[in-house]
Amino acid sequence: MSSLNYDVEKREIGILIEQIDKQYFTVGKHLQNILLEKKQVKNIREYMESQRGYIWEAWRASNLIQSILLKNPVPEITVYRSDNKSQYRKTLDGQQRMTSIYLFINNHFKLDMSKTMFPEFKIEDEIFKTSEVLTGKTFSELPELWQDIIRDYQLRITTMNNCTEEDAEKAYVQMNSGAKGLKASEIRKAAMGMNTRKFFRSTLDSDWLLHAMTPLSTKGNAGDEILSQIITIIHNNKAIELSKDNIDKVIYSFRDSGLPEEIQEDVTNISIYLNRVTNKWISDKKKEDEAQGNKRVKNYSTYRYTWLNKTHTTMLMYSAHRAIKNGIEFEKFSEWAYKFFQSPSVKYKQGLQDKVNELKCVELRLSAIDEELSKFYPTVEIDEQMESSLQTESYDHDILETSHEFLNQEGDVLDQEELDTDKEDAKHILDIINTTNIA
Repeated sequence: MSSLNYDVEKREIGILIEQIDKQYFTVGKHLQNILLEKKQVKNIREYMESQRGYIWEAWRASNLIQSILLKNPVPEITVYRSDNKSQYRKTLDGQQRMTSIYLFINNHFKLDMSKTMFPEFKIEDEIFKTSEVLTGKTFSELPELWQDIIRDYQLRITTMNNCTEEDAEKAYVQMNSGAKGLKASEIRKAAMGMNTRKFFRSTLDSDWLLHAMTPLSTKGNAGDEILSQIITIIHNNKAIELSKDNIDKVIYSFRDSGLPEEIQEDVTNISIYLNRVTNKWISDKKKEDEAQGNKRVKNYSTYRYTWLNKTHTTMLMYSAHRAIKNGIEFEKFSEWAYKFFQSPSVKYKQGLQDKVNELKCVELRLSAIDEELSKFYPTVEIDEQMESSLQTESYDHDILETSHEFLNQEGDVLDQEELDTDKEDAKHILDIINTTNIA
């Protein structure tokens, strides 16, 4: 008996659909039942029964169809047969993909692009908005050119020859238990677009991050997740649930155009600001270690503050963003942040309970940070309209009255000469205020 071996080929989707109708390829129970309902065949051929059923949601199947339309790579299909000559083959891996393609081409579902990774796409130099041209469309409702692109798309097919059912089941288990599914951040990294990915890489090279994360985490999923979260917050300019869908919506919207310049500038300024902040932290630590004779730190440039976990690091970036916008000097911010993220306020701690990325928790943390930073804002802010002569007269009256009341609050009796002097001093102070306001 011949040993197990493999053939690799490419077949157009249109041809493969015909071969499924003729039962040269069997895909799975769901598709076989549809063929019976269509009365396409009198008797269905055997399929690999040990596979799970068809479970893909409409949005997932729709994303596959869009990928095919854009001629993006699709994972190969693996089939098997008991010899190396038979035209009949059973699908081993790729049932979800093959079923989705067959169902769509036969108008069994409408496209759901609610979770597309490509909000815009280009065909023959023309740009289309996915939500406008694909959402709710069946295959027959697409332009004929687009139908042809899908039919002509070539799927890579690997055939396992001389494969017994036992061999197939063993291979199936290995494929599905040995492989690890992609995380949301891994999918986002692959689909965010070259320009955005390049900006992420350059930003994650910032020195300050080495004090918050390990180099492996910085270059890996954790670094991408932190940047995606802070960009989502900055883009929305308010607290928002940091769910996968919300983050994907923001990041994917810039896939083709790249991140807007204002967002890039904000994130770059945050990195520069936090470089100065962490440099001060390290400088202070060196002085402290020298005073205590502590020489355990070998490399201060990569010294990690372990209390800066992923959530704190994202919030540190938000804090820096707010500090920059409100003109807080980095020295003051440095001292505040060092203490705050080790001993947060009660409100901030409430935002760390339950699921930290839910809206209510994000709102609590951002609000707690804004309240804390507001202590560093200027205590008096005078509106331009308040510089009118009417308001100036009001200041004049208030200051003179306050001066008089203050000097008499202990029951002191002032003679007219002392009172005139006090009024002159008060007017002098008023002149300084007015001059400052005009400047």
